[in-house]
Amino acid sequence: MKLVDVTPYFHSRSGGIRRYLLEKVKFLQGRSIEHVLIIPGKERKTYYIESTRVYELPSFPLPLTGGYRFFSSLSEIREILKEEEPDIVELGGTYQPINHLKSENYVLSVFYHADVRTELSLLPAPERFKRVILERTIKRKLSKADIVLTPSKRQEDFLRGYGLNNVITINLGVDTDVFNTSARDPYFDRSLGINQGKFKLVYVGRLSPDKNIDLLLEVFQYLDPTLFHLIVVGDGPYRKKVEKLSQKLPNMTYLGYVQRAEDLARIYASCDIFVSTSWGETYGLSFLEAQACGCILVAYDMELETQPFKEFLVKELSPQSFYEAIINACNHVSLKNREKISHYILDNFSWKVTFEKLLEVYRGVLAEV
Repeated sequence: MKLVDVTPYFHSRSGGIRRYLLEKVKFLQGRSIEHVLIIPGKERKTYYIESTRVYELPSFPLPLTGGYRFFSSLSEIREILKEEEPDIVELGGTYQPINHLKSENYVLSVFYHADVRTELSLLPAPERFKRVILERTIKRKLSKADIVLTPSKRQEDFLRGYGLNNVITINLGVDTDVFNTSARDPYFDRSLGINQGKFKLVYVGRLSPDKNIDLLLEVFQYLDPTLFHLIVVGDGPYRKKVEKLSQKLPNMTYLGYVQRAEDLARIYASCDIFVSTSWGETYGLSFLEAQACGCILVAYDMELETQPFKEFLVKELSPQSFYEAIINACNHVSLKNREKISHYILDNFSWKVTFEKLLEVYRGVLAEV
């Protein structure tokens, strides 16, 4: 089998989709599957990550996205696909190129990493216009794919509600060797100048409107500064705003973008509560990683598999709801609960399970061709 991944969501500071692809590269290493990755860059390059051949193609920057780019030419992608002759082409997180990449020569798989509804919610346009775009994206784009993969059952149900039948859920995973409670750093507080005894809140993710960063910052300023310290990790359009506030507030630390999984695990495992005010996650990979390291997750309840501990979730996106949930979580911070949360995630989620199911699905689809 030859598998080609195509995505614009892969650069030095990108998040979940990049993590998914790098874990896939690691999993496929040494297996009888040829893997190719096509991503945007400033100029054309070809190189390898492990045994995966990477084509980096000329692209243009997408403003206000924190560094993302898009391919300058889709025909260049088609030329590579013609040369590579893949069995499966997996398009990740972007849906407009579906019709351009559709071919009888391979199975076109689309991984629904990004929820169209969330992206449209940020568009300053009438609701009627947004509904039209949503329906066209699903019926004129996603429906043309041979198979659509979703990371959560909630997203599968949503797409099936629009008449898509070729939808399969494949939960994402977590690197259990890296993300676990043993990553805790006993000198973490001292290294950041955090007073002993404070509850450490952490947010890791893109600093962008779809993550509802304004609400996160508002909620934090409701909390007693003598009892709470917020650590923010990530990059994006709101970087300067977060940076400026962290310089103003002594109980807030901004660490910028952290690339190494081991460094992220150290941060998670050394904090108490992961707080997310996002309203439109398709899966919430950072939710998994944080909980694998023992953090309590306080977030908006999106009925995702990555939100198993419902008592700390909120039902409405308001500062008061998050304040109450954080206080409730503080009352449950303990070594016992940290281990309980971590063990649940480690027992139920892994990249090995994710990619074994993915290959099983692909082999089944190819057998029917």
